[in-house]
Amino acid sequence: MKIERNLYRLLDVAETATPHEIRQAYELARRTYGGDSLATYSLFGAEDRQVVMSQIDEAYRVLSDPERRRAYDHMITKTGSPSGAFDVVDEAPIQDAGRPGPQSNLTALPLETLPIPDVITGGDLKRFRESRRMSLQTIANLTRINIKYLQYLEEDRHDNLPHTVFIRSYLLQYAKVLKLDPDRVLNGYLKGMSKASSTP
Repeated sequence: MKIERNLYRLLDVAETATPHEIRQAYELARRTYGGDSLATYSLFGAEDRQVVMSQIDEAYRVLSDPERRRAYDHMITKTGSPSGAFDVVDEAPIQDAGRPGPQSNLTALPLETLPIPDVITGGDLKRFRESRRMSLQTIANLTRINIKYLQYLEEDRHDNLPHTVFIRSYLLQYAKVLKLDPDRVLNGYLKGMSKASSTP
């Protein structure tokens, strides 16, 4: 099976992370995106959740195994690109490493109308946020999304973002915090990403 993007980014750890840090990050990811997670239950369909969990598990299999991790690090160094695909042998599912945390209160926020263009850029996201007089740190605290990924969204640094399934989750939570229509924000930003990737 192929893992796309950077395995370290999938687990949100540095390339110098210790085995203990990798395990902690893996357990957090399992709690956040697992089937019993109340915080993300409404954000994913069954198929999307399966994709997320599969990639999280496979990233952990590689980074927790010294030999596989060395081979992966060598591949990154050799290709000069951290986003290349990496072959991983399919194995039995890893046992769930933890239980979900407290329920998110994002779904309780009422939606409020704000003009949303058909195609959305990072600049638009920033404009929406500033119109609500909300800082990125506040959104990070409410959603538990790493603030650097929120910055990447607003700066249109798409290559620095993880798998599209994660991006969808980030955008949906971002929109709910700002009391915007989640589907319009999600679809608009993905259109913007597609347009940017097709521009020479």
